[in-house]
Amino acid sequence: MTTTVVFSQQLKCADFKTGTFKLLDANAPNYFITRNDTLQTETAEKSIISTDFYIRWDDECHYELTLKKIYHRPAGLKMPDKTIRLFVHIYKVSGDTCWVETRAGTTKYVSKKRMVKIR
Repeated sequence: MTTTVVFSQQLKCADFKTGTFKLLDANAPNYFITRNDTLQTETAEKSIISTDFYIRWDDECHYELTLKKIYHRPAGLKMPDKTIRLFVHIYKVSGDTCWVETRAGTTKYVSKKRMVKIR
């Protein structure tokens, strides 16, 4: 007699609600995210541009970002206005790494990224 038991892996999204993260993306090397309960700051290390977003968690693995402020925007650089909202879903967690899907506003385009928690 053979018995097979399958356990579904529970995502530990709560581990990614606060902290400092590095985005692991070849198109955005050295891109860092710092997050607390209400604010997320995104900074590109080799750029002077950084952005602040208000963060609101819808549930354990879904959150919404609303643009608060852009710092040091070079003249002529087109950036979204303050009405931008990003909808993020953490869909995979492995140790200190999570994979997210991000959708802007009502667009259907979904960006997939990987982040590692460094603090």
